[in-house]
Amino acid sequence: MTEENIKHIKMGVAGLSEELELRLSLACGLLAASQVHVEIQNWKGSESDILVADIDSGHGRLAYELAMRRKLPVMVFPRSGDTGTTYPAKLDRDAPAAALARALHEKLQPSPEASSDNVQGFLGICIREVGCNQDLLVKRGGIAMVLRHAAGRILTRSVSDLSAAETRLMDNAWLCVTRPANDPHQHEWLVSRSLDGFLIKACLKHQAALPPLGGKLYRLARWPDLGSVTDDQDTLRLSALLQRSAWSAGALTKHTELAAEHVNAFFWATLASGALACADGNMVKPTEPPTPSSASSLIQRVARHFGLKLGYSHA
Repeated sequence: MTEENIKHIKMGVAGLSEELELRLSLACGLLAASQVHVEIQNWKGSESDILVADIDSGHGRLAYELAMRRKLPVMVFPRSGDTGTTYPAKLDRDAPAAALARALHEKLQPSPEASSDNVQGFLGICIREVGCNQDLLVKRGGIAMVLRHAAGRILTRSVSDLSAAETRLMDNAWLCVTRPANDPHQHEWLVSRSLDGFLIKACLKHQAALPPLGGKLYRLARWPDLGSVTDDQDTLRLSALLQRSAWSAGALTKHTELAAEHVNAFFWATLASGALACADGNMVKPTEPPTPSSASSLIQRVARHFGLKLGYSHA
């Protein structure tokens, strides 16, 4: 086993009894056979890669709450007899070391990150062309559209073309070329729609076919133009939460209690429209960001109109 093939993990522990910590240490030793080296340390914050906490302990509960706010991976030993509370991952306090090792190994396995290569059709074209400043002509059979990514719009000749494109969002027969400067059909593009709104509706329709996104954190780079989906409270809530802070699809699913496929579809749609971006140092910034007061006021006014609770206190 070469050193470069070994995965090194810093595991923080909080609130564990001496007996639990000993069994956990034995479990971590068993992971060496899977080329995983785990360094166990008392949890002090974000320097750990994962937290293991005993919820029966006050210190464990506090560490769990802080880790969840910081979006760190967490595994817990639940309160004795508690079978109803939902946690990201549970450990059986009576399990032998080998069973704990299997649970830890499953949790520490990197989740596959989906990419634009995982989706085809018009959706895949939109994802790959994010940031394009040119008008693109996108066709499939008799359906034709102009993709104007920089303006966040799509143009079609008719509403029926728009509906057909929504139905065939994932078909792999779409072709994309730069729109010619002297477009002979320039006077035929009579229907204009928000790209954000179109993709959200279409992705929700195809949510079962979309690959799940991994554990990466995402955040809105701009407030999406919701167009015809402004009456969708779930879409409004997801937008508000993602504008305020970064979330993974899985964490946002747990927080909102929406269906995982629904949240995943919203992520794909806003990634493809350019509204959503990875929350890292390369994250796209809004060219003209609204002031915090005006953005917050707008969100609150719309939320009040629909009687919506945004749940900021848990973000």
